[in-house]
Amino acid sequence: MAKKARHKLENLVLAVMLGIVRLLPYRWSVGLGGGIGGLLWRLGIRTDVSLRNFELCFPGTDTKAARKILRESYRNFCRSMVEFALLPKLKGKTLEHVEFSGLHEALDMAEKGEGMLLVTGHFGSWELLGAALCEAGFPLDFLVGEQTNSTVDDMINGIRSEVGIGIIHMGVAARGVIKSVRSGRAVAMLSDQDAGKSSTIVKFFGHPAATPGGIGAFAIKLKCPIMTGGIIRQSNKTKHIAKIEILRPNYDNLPDDKDLAIAQITQAYTDRLEEIVRDNPEMYFWPHRRFKSTLGYK
Repeated sequence: MAKKARHKLENLVLAVMLGIVRLLPYRWSVGLGGGIGGLLWRLGIRTDVSLRNFELCFPGTDTKAARKILRESYRNFCRSMVEFALLPKLKGKTLEHVEFSGLHEALDMAEKGEGMLLVTGHFGSWELLGAALCEAGFPLDFLVGEQTNSTVDDMINGIRSEVGIGIIHMGVAARGVIKSVRSGRAVAMLSDQDAGKSSTIVKFFGHPAATPGGIGAFAIKLKCPIMTGGIIRQSNKTKHIAKIEILRPNYDNLPDDKDLAIAQITQAYTDRLEEIVRDNPEMYFWPHRRFKSTLGYK
C-alpha cells in the first residue's frame, strides 16, 4: 500500500513539474532547471559523495574551485532533465540547439548499413544527444532498464519514442541488441555507474572502477565499431556541442581469454569517457557512487 501511495505522489509531482516547464518559454524552463539544481546542491543532496568522487579524480583541486564545479554540475543535471521533459516540444527543432562535431563518419556508416554500439555516460544532456542524433538521420535505439513506477517508466520511454528513439528493454537485451546492430542501427548504452560484483574492472581517472562488461561482450560478438562521445552545454545554457568519435577495435588481436578481451575494449571506451569528463568536469553527474565496489566507500 505504501508503495502505491508513493507512486501516486511521484506521478502527481511529475505531472505538476511537466505542466510548469512545458508552459514556460524554453529558456525560462532551462533556467528553472538550473535553479533547482543549485537548490539541491545547497540542501546537501549527495554532496559528500560528489566531493569524494571529485577529490579522487582531480586530486589537489582547491576546495572552493571544486565546489564551484560541482554546483554547476548539479545545475547542468537538472537543466538536462528539463530538456528531456521538453523533447516533444523540441521535435523537429533539436538541431537548432545541438551542433555536432565528428558525426559525418557515423552517418556515412549508417547509410552503408553498418551497425554499431554507442557508449556514453551521465554527461551533459545525454537524452537530448539521442534525440539530436535521430533528427540528424542516425538510426538509434536505447537499451533501457525498467522503473519501479510503471507510469513513470511509460512516460520516459514515451518521450524517447516520440522523438524517434527505439527502445530495447533490458529483459530482451541480448536478442534486441544483436538484432538492432545487425540491421544497421546503433544501440546506445550508459557505462559509467558502479556495476557491482558482476563487472569488469578498468581504470577510471587512475582508480579501479567496476564497469559493466556487457558492451565489450556485445562488441566482440558483433565485431562492430563503437561510437563514444558526449554533449557539452555552452555558456548561453541552451546551446550544445556534441562531440562524436568512432572506435574500431582490432578484434583479431584481442586476447584469447574472453574476460581479458572484454576488459581491453571496456578500457578503450572508458578512456574516451574520461577524456571528455576531464575536459568538462562541470558536465558530469558526480553523485553516482562510481567507486563503491572497488574502493569500498558508500
